[in-house]
This record gives sequence, C-alpha cells and structure tokens, in this order.
Amino acid sequence: MSKHAAKADKSKNLFWLLHHWVGLYTGILIGILSLTGALAVFIPEIDSWIVKHHYEATSTAVNGTPRFGRSVHTLTQRFPDYRSLTISLPEAKEQVAKVDLVVGLPGNRPARYDFFIDAGNDRLVGQRDHQNSLANYLRQMHVRLYEGYWGRQLVGIGGLALAIVAITGLIIYGNFMKKQSWPNIRQRVNLRIAMADWHKILGISALAFNLVIALTGAWLGLQPQLMRWFNITTPNSYEAPVVMEPTADRQMAIDWEKALAAANTEFPDLQPRHLLPSTDGSGTILIRGNISGLIYERDINSLVLSKATYAPVFKYDVRTQSFADQFYFIQEALHFGDFGGLMLKLIYALLGLTSGFLSISGFVIYIYRRKKKKQATAATTMKIIVAYTMLVILFLTVIALISLFVGYAQASFLAGILINTLLVALLLYALIKYGMKTGIKRLGRR
Repeated sequence: MSKHAAKADKSKNLFWLLHHWVGLYTGILIGILSLTGALAVFIPEIDSWIVKHHYEATSTAVNGTPRFGRSVHTLTQRFPDYRSLTISLPEAKEQVAKVDLVVGLPGNRPARYDFFIDAGNDRLVGQRDHQNSLANYLRQMHVRLYEGYWGRQLVGIGGLALAIVAITGLIIYGNFMKKQSWPNIRQRVNLRIAMADWHKILGISALAFNLVIALTGAWLGLQPQLMRWFNITTPNSYEAPVVMEPTADRQMAIDWEKALAAANTEFPDLQPRHLLPSTDGSGTILIRGNISGLIYERDINSLVLSKATYAPVFKYDVRTQSFADQFYFIQEALHFGDFGGLMLKLIYALLGLTSGFLSISGFVIYIYRRKKKKQATAATTMKIIVAYTMLVILFLTVIALISLFVGYAQASFLAGILINTLLVALLLYALIKYGMKTGIKRLGRR
C-alpha cells in the first residue's frame, strides 16, 4: 500500500471514529432537539389554536385598526407598578390582541401574564400564566432543555455535534453513495443492515438541511458566550435617554390609533406586530414588526416614537443595515423556517425529524456491533432502543405536565437536576471507560 493510500485510510478511520463517538455520546441530545424542534416551528399556530379553543378567546370583526386601548388602560390601573408591557397585534381574522404583562416588586420573582383582548370590541376576554403555557414549554425545552445555566450551551454543543456528524458522514459515505441507486434499501436483510441503509440514505439526503439547522442552532445556543468572548454587540439595541420619572412614564396616556398612524407614515413597509410602551422614564413607544418578503428573524425591524408627540426617535430597517447585521438576524429565521408559510414549516418539521431518526438508527447499528459476539437479535436490540426512547418521551412529558399544571420554576428545577446528573454520569462513564482501556493496553505491553 502506498503512503498516500495509507494516509487516506488513516484519515477516513479518524473521521469514522469522530462520526461514531460524537453521534453516540450526543445522540439522545440530538434526538430531543429533533423532536422538540419539529414541534417548535409550529409554536405560533399551536398557541393560536389553544387560545381560541381552550381559552375560548376570539375577536369580533375588526374594522380598520385593532382596538385595545381601553383594555390596556384597565390593566395598567390594575397593575400600576408593572415592570413591562407588550401588546401583540392579531395576525389573522378572529385572533385576539395579547398583552404580555410582567408584574412584581424589584428583588422578587416577577409574575408574567398573558391577557387576551377582543380587538373588535376592546374588551378583556381571558388570561393565563405566560410561564405555564404550552408555547413557553415548547420554546424553553428546545432552546435550553428547561435547564437555566447549562441548557442553552448544551443545545449549542448539540448543534456542533450534529454538524460534525453530518460532515463526517458525508466524507465516510459520500463516494459509496455515488455508486448506489437512490434509494437503495436491501430487501430481506436483518434489522442492522436495513437501518444502516436508511441511515446512509437519509443522512446524505438531508445533509444540507441538517447542516443549516446544526450551524444556526450552534450559534443560537452558544450566542451569549460567543458574544461575550468576542465582544459582539447586539444590532438594533437603541436606548432612549431618560426624561422623566418611571412612575410618570407608566401613567402617561397613549393614543394607540395615533401611534399606529404615525408608524404607517414614518415606516410604511413595516407590518407592526408588537407595541412596547416604555417604563424606564424615556417616554417612548417601541413598535416592532416585519417587512413582507424578507428572510429574517421575526420582529427585528423597529420604530421608536415619542409618547408625547408621536414623532419618530429611532428607526431600524434591516434592508439598510450592514451585511454583519443582516447575517446576525437571518440565523433564527433559517433555524425555525419562519419565513415561508405553513408549507415550509411542514417541510422543516419532516426534515428536522430525520436527525432524530439518524440518532436512533445509529444507535441500533452500535448496539448490533457491540453485541455481535453475543449474537444480538433484533428483539433484544429493539427492546434497548424502545427503552431509551420511552425514557426520553417520559422526561419530556413529565417536565411538560409539571410546567403546565404546577409551575415553570418547579419544572425547571427538576429538569436541571436530571440533566446535570446525566452529564456527570456520562462524564464519569467516559473517564472510567477510557481509564480501563488505557490500563488494559498498558498491562498487555508488559
């Protein structure tokens, strides 16, 4: 064998080891992110359905501008010391306007509520605890696994792991797959070979998608740390000067029709989605929204108006920003597919589930290889796979039930204990296994 061929074999063996061990040790994490991500792309649709059918909150016919001013005034009188208030405008017929209200004295844990407003008759028609909603559960589980400190970093590491597995899979199987008809699933073979065929075909077929999801997920997960390390500032971070006492700012009356009319005049392409009156004494109204036809994170275009005169104070149009800003804000849109309608989300969900299947099929192949000397059967292998799968589903279900019916804080506390315990156990297992393997090699040399 020539030196070049030997070097190529050595490199391929290294890629195979990377593919094998990274996939094995992060497979469960990738599987959880695959399942929760497939659901997370539909968060707006799921939440809208729940609000309409579970809370029976709908709007009567809206003529012109949605009406919510009287209801918002009622809420600010009811909670005079609120910390923040966000009004979300309805996006479709019969949808309610929502007020996200954070209340609580400084130093205490704040309470966060969603209030539903009939945008046709301007009346309150329901409320819920925001933290205990299904929409919040789906997002928090996918974004940080319900673990407050390590969760988001773990999700970022999961993204990096998926990228490594995808790239090494292409290097290992790319040339082999060129010679195969697509799809080529060998018939009348055992479970390991069938899983191996599906593993290669789906892995190569969904490669580009998985790389996009992996890299954007790694960035979004590790974003706080990366921005701190590299001193990256968040674009569109405008802070208006304080001109009055916070109490006076909160009590200042706002004509919302005038505010929306001013926004239409100053920024006609903006589709307003969220209205945020200031509470820090700056006397401003922040209007966030979208521009039709653009592939960017939702609601990153903004306009800041004066509460007193409704004159523009600041404007952020992503179309006029630098490439760095535009690249920063395209990550979340590409990750969640939130720019092409329901059909694109369905495609994202189906393709997103492939990474979960690759985790399962890769684990099946690993179990077969590990048990080869013991003549593993399909039945014993599937029992192991089903056990792992059921444990993952049980974890997701228990945390969901606790979050929805007991509280977000309790669910997060339990998730933190489980995740950190598993991390410690996995680390100890890897160290012990490495130590035993190293010790056996040393003994063999004597």
